[in-house]
Amino acid sequence: MDLVEEHAEFVRGKKVLLDLSPGPGAVGMILANVLLEQKGVRRVKSLFSPHFPQVCLIDSEGVSSLPKVEVYQYVDSVNAVVLVRNFVVDSTEAGESVSERLVRDLGIIPEDLLIVVSSSRFTGTGDLYVASTDQELLRRAVALGAKMAPSMDALPMDRLSSALLRRCVISGARAMFVVADTEAFMPDFRATKRLAQLISTLLGIQIDTTRLDEEVAKQQRFIQQMERAVRGMLEHGEEEERRPSYIG
Repeated sequence: MDLVEEHAEFVRGKKVLLDLSPGPGAVGMILANVLLEQKGVRRVKSLFSPHFPQVCLIDSEGVSSLPKVEVYQYVDSVNAVVLVRNFVVDSTEAGESVSERLVRDLGIIPEDLLIVVSSSRFTGTGDLYVASTDQELLRRAVALGAKMAPSMDALPMDRLSSALLRRCVISGARAMFVVADTEAFMPDFRATKRLAQLISTLLGIQIDTTRLDEEVAKQQRFIQQMERAVRGMLEHGEEEERRPSYIG
């Protein structure tokens, strides 16, 4: 049986549901951290399931906790509900039971919009690929610089996202799937910024990307330092190879 902890009163009505799932480049998790720093964001629920991975998660401050899906709400120009988790839900039982509970507790209605955010590696360009049940929303996203998602054998989303997507569409709600094309070998702040700008414009909400700009600049400096170090090692190796050797 799933366990739900209530933290604050949930404001019902027409809403946008943002499902930020973990993936390559940590794009969903970085965007979650950015959104949760906005003023007025409240944690309203925490969901636990016996079908979640049987592990203990430890945060940056050394605090341990069980895997959980946290639900935050930000009511301003839009009623935004943000789903956050730092693990992949690979269990069908967990995806089905938790998505059913979320759809019921959040009161999904036809006027709602679900945006599932994921990341994967296609070409590593940092581009955003979108697909939607709403053609007008899709055209707006493409006009803002996103690309139409290519045909895929399997969508890069976990079992919770896929179950939630299906249940929301069955309930009559609109849905959009956004995939960030990432290099995947390190946190992708550049792709996260593009994603934040897209969501900010589509929903008409302010998202402060100052920290993302700082992280992009910091990461770029680090990459340049690594490139210089590698170039120096290669040049040193070439000099050693050219140096004559003697057998005495």
